[in-house]
Amino acid sequence: MEKIIYAINEGKRPGFKNIERKILWLNKMPILRKINIFKKIIYKIYRIPPSTHIDTDFHLSAPNLYLGNNVGLADTYILAYAPIKIGNNCTFSKGNMIITSTHDYEDFSTVIAKPITIGNNVWITLNVVILQGVVIGDNTIIGAGSVVTHDIPAGVLAAGNPCRVVKKIEFKK
Repeated sequence: MEKIIYAINEGKRPGFKNIERKILWLNKMPILRKINIFKKIIYKIYRIPPSTHIDTDFHLSAPNLYLGNNVGLADTYILAYAPIKIGNNCTFSKGNMIITSTHDYEDFSTVIAKPITIGNNVWITLNVVILQGVVIGDNTIIGAGSVVTHDIPAGVLAAGNPCRVVKKIEFKK
């Protein structure tokens, strides 16, 4: 797993310009959310496919998010110092966080980031935290309140802190 290191004295961490941040803040206003052109502007700036749904409290810190089709992000908070790849047909319920970075415990001014990959047909339920370097397999459900600190295989229900496989699941087609 490739890690990315951002030392405070070696340059800037990735992020959006002020105008891009303000446009995302304007997304909270119900009247603007009803204007189709406003939605198109937000989706273009953040490279969000038109089949994706974002809630009023959606937050994205940096342009490192790569989404498949039919993704629902609700009020997900995404700290994307490293790439985050989310597959097709994924749903994120309320209050989730995806965090690609942490501080170096020997030098808090240094940030270490690792990519996160979430497969296809994944449901991230309520108040889940997904931490750096994690891969979540296809056809998986992550239970409420989980903290995902390591890879989760495909076709399972996983839950807990730290998140672990509870049982294998078979989806009926």
